[in-house]
Amino acid sequence: MGKIVHIVLWKLKGPIANHEVAKEAISALYKVPGAEVMKLGPPLLDGRAKGFNWGLYSIFSSAEALQKYAVSEAHVKVVENNVKPNVEDLIAYDFELDE
Repeated sequence: MGKIVHIVLWKLKGPIANHEVAKEAISALYKVPGAEVMKLGPPLLDGRAKGFNWGLYSIFSSAEALQKYAVSEAHVKVVENNVKPNVEDLIAYDFELDE
């Protein structure tokens, strides 16, 4: 089994003025161990983003590593305390890279 790409797109709550606070809160995900690569950022082309205004791209060594990350106490804490209060909608998408 190859590496796993984990993508999450968020629609941040509230006016754009509050988005910097939301982005800072969500950036706490950088401190959660498990991903080999993790990047967060806004879309380059807003018109194609369908209202999703912040995204995460990460790579995990395996599906098991992604699952371990997803249920880890550190990840759950960041999601509950930092992500959910700042997000009105999200989509998550995972796929395996060819070796």
